[in-house]
Formats: sequence, C-alpha cells, structure tokens
Amino acid sequence: MNKILKSVLIFTSLVSVSFGQASTIRASAPTHLFYTPTPYVNSPFDLVIGFHEISFALPAHLQIQLSLFDNIGRVNFGVKYGLIPDRLAIGGGMAWNFIHLGRGSHGIPTDADPRIGMFLTYGLVGSKNSTFQLNGTPHFQFSDHFSIGADLGLLASPHPVWSIIWELGTSADLSDGIFYMNTDAGIRIHPPKAKFLTFDFGIDLTEFALGKHFDSHKPHVSPYIDFIFAMKTK
Repeated sequence: MNKILKSVLIFTSLVSVSFGQASTIRASAPTHLFYTPTPYVNSPFDLVIGFHEISFALPAHLQIQLSLFDNIGRVNFGVKYGLIPDRLAIGGGMAWNFIHLGRGSHGIPTDADPRIGMFLTYGLVGSKNSTFQLNGTPHFQFSDHFSIGADLGLLASPHPVWSIIWELGTSADLSDGIFYMNTDAGIRIHPPKAKFLTFDFGIDLTEFALGKHFDSHKPHVSPYIDFIFAMKTK
C-alpha cells in the first residue's frame, strides 16, 4: 500500500507542475488501452509516465516500457517494436506483476516466478487516430510454466473528451492444463485543455479458470485506475 501511495503522490506532483506549464508541453499519447498494447509505438523521444505504462520511444520504431501495475500484453518490462506503422507491433520481456489493485490477478500472479513473455499486436479495425479501434494480441510466456493465449482490445470514442474501452483476455497454461479468461471495461478521459494527460477508470474481472478448476481459480472484481502523462521531449 505504501508503494501505491508513493506512486500517487509522485504522479500528483507531476500533474501539478504540468498544469502550470501546459502551454509549453507538446502532447503525446499512451500506447496501450487498459492491459492490451496498441499496434503502434510513439514517435522518437516521446515519454509516457503512468501506473501501467512508463515508456520512452527511440528511433527506428523501438520503444522501452515498464508497467508498475500489472502489465501490458502480459509483459511488464521489456521492449516493443513497430513492424508496420499503425498496424503491427511485436513486444517482449519479463512477464510478471509488481502490483495489482484488489484481489486476483491479471496475467501471471504476483506470487509466481517471473517468466519470459512475447506478444504480437495487430490492428484489426481502425488505426492510431481512428475513433474506433479493435486490436488482437496473441501472446506466450515460458519459464517454469508455458502458456499461450490471445487478447482483444476495443476503444470507441463517441466524443473527443472521452472513450470507451473493453478488453477480453484468454490464456492456456499448458503446464497445468488450465484455461483462463478475464475481461475489463471502463472509460478513458482526455482533458481538452491538457491533452498530455489521460485518466482511465474501469472495472476488471480478474483471471478465472474454466471447467473443473473454476472453484480454485474464481474471478474477483478489481478497480482499474490509471493516470497518464505523455509528452514529446524533442
């Protein structure tokens, strides 16, 4: 809990300073929805700071990123590379969880050992600036366990100030023979006078097992919160 409070205080301080310099900040944008990655990376030297995404974009379509809360694409520390602009990206790194709000987990539980993870994210419908986006993300993780799965992420923007996000995740642990699912939904707020800020709020139905393992891996309802600062540094 102390880690969470410190993160909130740091972000609050950053936001306070940012509002004082709003006219000089050039906005960038996050490269994830809630837990699913987008099929694009940011322009070189763009910086994103949030609970679920801390990223810095490098030249040649490469981006370094870290998730303090849960993960993006089942990877919470690694790199993401844009293969086809606005349409296809690949990522990989350490698959684990540092912090999860509430009970349950999204992806690998916090009490499990870290794994190596990779994902491929493809824009099925829409692109970076579209008001409707649907992205598919096949992924796998391996170490003491081997699992594969695929996630869907949808973003619909009926108004410039807010968007709707819905995600559906699946994962099959081939080591234990358990099939998991999760889903979440919520809104993303884009303040019109501070376009470098984004606020996400939602509800997460965490990882649960289907079939005979359901009783030992039941779903839990957790809050989803993300405050994101994104700017161009060059």
